[in-house]
Formats: sequence, structure tokens, C-alpha cells
Amino acid sequence: MPGSGWARRVGTVAAMVWLAGGGPTSAEEIRNWPCALPLAERFVPEEVWGGALPAPLPASWRSDAAAAEVVAFAANPENPPAQGEARIAAFAGRLGAGRQAALLDVFAGLLEEFNALRGYVIEGVRDFVVRAKILQEAIDKNEAALAALPADGGPEVEQLRNGYLDARAFDARSQDDALEEAEFLCRRYAYLDQKLRRLTAALRSAL
Repeated sequence: MPGSGWARRVGTVAAMVWLAGGGPTSAEEIRNWPCALPLAERFVPEEVWGGALPAPLPASWRSDAAAAEVVAFAANPENPPAQGEARIAAFAGRLGAGRQAALLDVFAGLLEEFNALRGYVIEGVRDFVVRAKILQEAIDKNEAALAALPADGGPEVEQLRNGYLDARAFDARSQDDALEEAEFLCRRYAYLDQKLRRLTAALRSAL
């Protein structure tokens, strides 16, 4: 019979995985969102900025080549927030007339890039949550099949029992892997939020 580790695993799945109906097609269909931060597909500019924007966001931030270079560097996942903050400070230090417009170009670009990155993370969480749900259904079927076997049915029954046990163990390991991947992506989801807010704070300080 399953031990306490199995019970903890099932409890985790119950908390993280239950979805309505079939496979989800949008972020809103993820039930019991597993990440600590609320599910939001896009960053709200005013929330990230910390209040009303000083001017409307530009629609063509890529036309400013210098601002686009800052965006590409700061948004790059390989570059930590401190490096992005330093690049923003260096960029701002060279600005004269049009300072606010240039910094808002960077902000608009960061929002676009971080929205794309957040979308990838949400898709990843969705995929692993759905995978865990499918594996839970397979585990449940093996559990039901095991329970239906007679206690003493001879070698053929024991062979079936061992097959169900092996399949259940394999699916449980795969489910654990999926849940661990979802947990990692939740940390990534939070990191993107923190990084964008740090970079935005650097932009506000440079105004």
C-alpha cells in the first residue's frame, strides 16, 4: 500500500492540478494557480510604474536605436537586474533634450519584452500542470485496477499486480518531475516581476 510520501504527492496534486473540463486553451482556465503571485497574462503599466505615467507610452519605441539596445540588454534573461540598472543609468547619463521620451521608450520596450517572457512562463506552467493532471488520471486508474485484483489469485494475478505497481511508480515519478518543473517556473514568474520593477525604479530615478 502507498506510504506517507504517496499521500503527500496526491495532496500536492489536488492543490495544484485540478482543471475544469478538458485541456486548457487560455491562462484563465488554469484552476488553483500554483504560483504565489496572482495569475496575470500582462503587466499593467501603471502598476509597474507605481502610479500614473508622466506621458503616454510611445507606440514605436524600436525607432530609438539607443533605447532599443538598452531594452535588449536589460530584458535579456542572462543579465541580472543590477546590470540592467547600470545600463539604464549609463543611458540616462547621456540624455539631454527629450530625456523623458527616451526613458519612456525604454519602459515601453521593457513592458513588451517582459510580457512576452511572462507569456512563455505561463504556457510552461500550464503544460506541466496539465501533464500532472493526466498522470494523476493514469495513477488513479492503476489504483483502481490494483484494488480490483483478488488478494490471492496465483502467478497470473501477481504478474498483473506487479505491472500495475510498476506503472503507478513510473507515473508518480513523472508527475513529481512535472510538479517540480511547475514550481521552478513559478519562481521564474516571480523573478520576472521583481526584475521588471527594479528596472522600472531605475527609469523613474533617472527622470
